[in-house]
Amino acid sequence: MSGLSPLMQRLPLFALAVFLCGGNITPSSFADEAQGITVMGLGSIEAKPSVVELTGVVIGQGQLAGDAVTKFHGNRRRAETAFKNLNIPGLEIVEEGMSLYSSLNASQMQAMMRGMAVNNAESQELSVSETLKLRVTGIDKLSSQELLEIIVRIVDSGKDAGVIIGNDTSPSVPGTYNASKARNTMATFKVTDVEKMKEAAYEQAVKDARTKAEKLAKLTGVKLGRVLSVDGVGDSQKNTAAIYNQIISQYMAATGVNQTEEQASTLLKAIPIAVAVRVTYSIE
Repeated sequence: MSGLSPLMQRLPLFALAVFLCGGNITPSSFADEAQGITVMGLGSIEAKPSVVELTGVVIGQGQLAGDAVTKFHGNRRRAETAFKNLNIPGLEIVEEGMSLYSSLNASQMQAMMRGMAVNNAESQELSVSETLKLRVTGIDKLSSQELLEIIVRIVDSGKDAGVIIGNDTSPSVPGTYNASKARNTMATFKVTDVEKMKEAAYEQAVKDARTKAEKLAKLTGVKLGRVLSVDGVGDSQKNTAAIYNQIISQYMAATGVNQTEEQASTLLKAIPIAVAVRVTYSIE
């Protein structure tokens, strides 16, 4: 055994580290990882949503484009007045953009459903629509009952003003059923200032990595040394093993994590802010 090189003596340790990570590792990173212990540290912080968003669509329709535009402007003014009259603290209306399109009439839709040619020469109804984001901030200071009452007021007021509240449930093909659109999600809850919360999550991740590395060092009878490298979840190193990227992707997908400044959920509950770090320690 004394005749083996230091690299060969450390190979069983590296194999154990790979096994605990749950997969294979690329040959390009073999030499680097064999010089120490590499582990994945995970951290997660839960935060109460501070923002609720509802999507509203204002539509104006008519046989002529001018009629559609006139009706749209009337509906738009009525909707804006209705929401402002609610006097809800923190409510703001964010314009998401307008669209102009034509819709098939009843006979054209029936022809399409039967697989027949659609007569485009027939008159089509023109539509002008605008998507509005109805955003209420400061909901983390409200009780669930108070928040529910606010959402109900917005929805009812929007419907009275002719605003379609919720996600688009219309099927891609008229007359067909799309299970993914069968449920109309009325509200989305969000956590803001995600980057600040990630700092606390990273502290947990680094501690988690240290704990895992110490366990590996104890199991293999070596002493844990200094940190050789640290990779954040968004980093992409030339010799980073594919297995670590896969683990990070799966973990982030499972916890619903994204890289935006806000974290969203359709459920009114604490939202996890999760991160992962890859740390390599030297061994002595």
